[in-house]
Amino acid sequence: MKQKKSNSFQYVNQVKIEFTAKPITAWGGVASLVAKFLEKIDFRGWVETHFPIVETSNNSKGIYEKVLGQFLTVLVGGRRFAHLQWWEHGREVLLQTFGVKWLPQAASTQTRFWGKINRPSLSQKLGEGARGLVGQLLEWEGITEDNLNLDSTVLTRYGEQEGAKRGYNPQKPGRPSHHPLLAFLGAGYIVNLWNRSGDTHSGQRAKDFFLETIASLGGDFRVQRVICDSGFYEIHFIEYLEREGYCYIIAVPLWEILQSEIRWITHWQQIEEGLEVAEFYFQHLDRKWTRPRRYVVVRQEVARRPKATGKQPRLFQGLDDWKDYRLSLMITNDSQAAPEEIWREYRPRANDENVLKDLKEGYAFAAFNLHNFWATEAVMLMNALVFHNLIHYLNRKVLQGNQPQPQMKTLRSRYFILPAVLGSGGGYQVLRLGVRDRSLRGKIWHFLQKIQQLPYNLNCNAVATRGP
Repeated sequence: MKQKKSNSFQYVNQVKIEFTAKPITAWGGVASLVAKFLEKIDFRGWVETHFPIVETSNNSKGIYEKVLGQFLTVLVGGRRFAHLQWWEHGREVLLQTFGVKWLPQAASTQTRFWGKINRPSLSQKLGEGARGLVGQLLEWEGITEDNLNLDSTVLTRYGEQEGAKRGYNPQKPGRPSHHPLLAFLGAGYIVNLWNRSGDTHSGQRAKDFFLETIASLGGDFRVQRVICDSGFYEIHFIEYLEREGYCYIIAVPLWEILQSEIRWITHWQQIEEGLEVAEFYFQHLDRKWTRPRRYVVVRQEVARRPKATGKQPRLFQGLDDWKDYRLSLMITNDSQAAPEEIWREYRPRANDENVLKDLKEGYAFAAFNLHNFWATEAVMLMNALVFHNLIHYLNRKVLQGNQPQPQMKTLRSRYFILPAVLGSGGGYQVLRLGVRDRSLRGKIWHFLQKIQQLPYNLNCNAVATRGP
């Protein structure tokens, strides 16, 4: 069949191409589910109460609208301030469903806005509000005790940002980076964050960070265990935890002196095929280490467990009876639990890596950096402690319940990318979602009903600030 020809129209396989001015968006799930959720918990009120800057210009369009613009950019997968264009074509739909009269259209609007948080006092104030919001979410869920996990990560930078310095950077050696500290709960909430320069040691100021985190959780919250990566293997921090009565499990670097101790272990307990545990007591020669402490070591045979975690130290690579094993080492002050129980308690900390991966890939945690160090920290705080935790709560209480929690990339493709057109009917504006699948229709309707039934509003109180 011949293709139709016309000077006025274009066709694709007999389908005529035309334009429409109707308000249409590809982000119908954001415009329905997320908009409903933010309205229900009064997110606007939280922003207007806790954001640390005041705009006095007659040309100012509103703080909430700019924060919402950043939230929308993150929700649609943007990794730059300029990526607000990714939801630009659905602007009219988003204006109506989120109940605002204006949304930012230029990256410069956003960078100027976040750049106003240019002092540590402003970033600290935003951090207070963000930590208070986390406390509110924990209260809503009834979470009064959990493991507290401390970790650090490396964020590579490609500009002249303040604090971007050369330091430990295994993925991009030699590149400048930031090296933030993060605190997680076992339930998946991020409860604290500090940005730090790239040349900072992993455990630097760990005690101060820990103190602020504990204060933000409140006196009624009980920390079951403190679980840390090897960057926190420092005697000052360990002794502080012991004095204050915290039970801890901390990963230990496989230094040569510890490899020698492991090599002479003769008794290993098999707990799974190709997985064995053992323990020993050890005291470093450094005078600061005043007594022996308990170490638990795990070795996994790579041939039987191809996905084995841990490391293969150089000392063991040339030894026939050790070269097929990967090792993990932990220090603990728990004298009652068996070695395999210590390993099982520490093992869920691997979920922190999934949270960090979700932050980086789903919430662009490593992106949206500005020249000013404190402005960069402010965006990180919003992306991690506010945006991530709000979606995490929505995920746990509405979207997935007790099921495994999908990451943002999955949520985006499953529920947020839904075509929708804004129209009218019966005297109301109507958002019509382009969903043909009956099962998905039922889910979306059920989610909206569950959001409507949420009994809470945000009303966060300030918590202790970071010391100088």
